Amino acid sequence: MQEFNFLRPKTLTELIEILADTRGCILAGGTDISPTMRRAQFTARILLDISEIDELRFVRMQDQRIHIGSLSTHQELATSPILSLYNPALVASALTIGCEQTRNRGTLGGNIANASPAADTIPSLMIFDATLHLLSKSGERTIKIDEFLVSPGKTKLNPDELIHSVSFEPLTDAWGVSFMKLGKRNGMVISVVSASSAVVLDQEGRIKISRICLGSVAPRVVRSPNAEEFLIDQLPTKEILDNAAHICIGDIAPISDIRSTADYRKHAAIVLTRRVLEQSVDHAYRRIL
Repeated sequence: MQEFNFLRPKTLTELIEILADTRGCILAGGTDISPTMRRAQFTARILLDISEIDELRFVRMQDQRIHIGSLSTHQELATSPILSLYNPALVASALTIGCEQTRNRGTLGGNIANASPAADTIPSLMIFDATLHLLSKSGERTIKIDEFLVSPGKTKLNPDELIHSVSFEPLTDAWGVSFMKLGKRNGMVISVVSASSAVVLDQEGRIKISRICLGSVAPRVVRSPNAEEFLIDQLPTKEILDNAAHICIGDIAPISDIRSTADYRKHAAIVLTRRVLEQSVDHAYRRIL
């Protein structure tokens, strides 16, 4: 195993100073770094354990936006009354992550920073056009989560920055959201395909806002702009939603690997997209009624 120096800052201010001086690797819950260490793929020489910095652990409404600290665990997301009310898709995605022990260790910031195409929390944040708040000694920088992700394991996070929090504006009027994923087994599974959607209906039942996001079907989690645009001003009939699900294929680039084939991922993407859209529309209709 690679030798490294282990530091444990106690406050956010101390962490920012140490990060500026060392450009160390941040350890949050350890659910991603630990397997890397066991495979002898960990090369960082300085490890910064931030698990005791409670300033990074919160879920709150502030300035008409939902703010989630990067150290919030998946279990905290899954049991949050605020998220249950304003982003039940994120609650659903958090519940699919590993077992309860993993959910109590793994963090939202770690899931985002790892930049896996199969990251479960990202689609349910991307459908809300979420913003990341990044901190460094130079101050705060904000970036949309869609712009932050580059490719597997690569983001636009600078070496002296940390993810402080994620924020998004709640949907209003007749809205509905959904998240689903498909894997090879029910428990502790990495998704073969995941999908999340958000819709807002006008008083006539037509779609005025449409967002669709897919995971494990491209080098990073992606939106489907062509399917989203197709749905605007449409009445969400089964035929229309099915057409949108097929259109999303033009916005993805799945590969074949040990978990699935590219062709199967395309088929699964259509099925899951149709299902999350149907569920989102159903929830939105209930708000009209």
